[in-house]
Amino acid sequence: MNTMACVLGIKKIKVLKLFPVQSFKRNQSSNQNGNFPEIKIKEIHKAVGTFGDLTTVEAVDKHFIVESALTEPQYGNQVEPLVIILGWAGATHKNLSKYSQVYRERGCGTLQYILPTRFIFRHTEQVHEAVDDITRYLKKRGLSTPIAIHCLSDTGVMCFQGLSISSVINGFPLHPHGIVWDSCPGPRPHVTIPRGLVLCIINWMSRMRDGMSVGKALTSSYQDFRDLAWRNYLRRMWGLPTKISTMDNVWTGHWARDLRICVPEIFLYSKSDFYTSYKYLESDVIPIRSKIARTVTTRRWDRSPHVGHLRTHRKEYVDEIDKFLKTLSFTN
Repeated sequence: MNTMACVLGIKKIKVLKLFPVQSFKRNQSSNQNGNFPEIKIKEIHKAVGTFGDLTTVEAVDKHFIVESALTEPQYGNQVEPLVIILGWAGATHKNLSKYSQVYRERGCGTLQYILPTRFIFRHTEQVHEAVDDITRYLKKRGLSTPIAIHCLSDTGVMCFQGLSISSVINGFPLHPHGIVWDSCPGPRPHVTIPRGLVLCIINWMSRMRDGMSVGKALTSSYQDFRDLAWRNYLRRMWGLPTKISTMDNVWTGHWARDLRICVPEIFLYSKSDFYTSYKYLESDVIPIRSKIARTVTTRRWDRSPHVGHLRTHRKEYVDEIDKFLKTLSFTN
């Protein structure tokens, strides 16, 4: 069977199973020894509370913005392609609208989403709940809509991972035509006390931007410092791994690195990015993606900040997006 699959050019794909973990044994009477291995079926992701508490996912957490193309669609079947733009931590829709504009001017509709900060630091395992309305929207549009994913930083990757889980739960296959990895994916974070303090400051600022009161933002920041910085520092002293909230017990950057999907991909990054090291991308991520993806294109700049490549190198950035959309047949 494997030989025949290779001859026919069929690639193995990872099948997502929708059933809870169970063990099945074949009828032992059918084998005189009765030595059949148990068949285990993977359980679908379920949030259990990494730090003991789950958050309430509210309507405002699920808010997303859809914009139509500014020009006539150029896709072969005249169905307007949709680019899903998944923002970085602390981004605003005004920030994402600059990326949206690039796609809309080229005949693509866009969907913008920004994950609220508390899902990034404490409740990553519930991201699939936060993006559930996006999945329902995509399901309503149907499979005829060509989709591409644009991930900005690891927060964007978290949203993509959450969408993949939500699509399974909702019975809607998420099959993007292409993926843009913009300043991502990064390595699993190693939390230290100094980094924990920085994290808390970013956390506080982002949650204030999310509309949280000063008191709640300070309380939340303290809890993050206690659980993510101090207690993880103690775990490292004891030789234990860092404890962070994840989906399916997999750091989102590793999920992206190992994602079993065969479509064109492009990496946009720089040598001066303080968060996502170009050396890590070129040694640990891009070689693996090159073996899995249909095609991998890379564009590395010498100097531009994290998720700041469009702002710093607009013409070159737009040219790369132009070429990528043509690769996907989204534009002529």
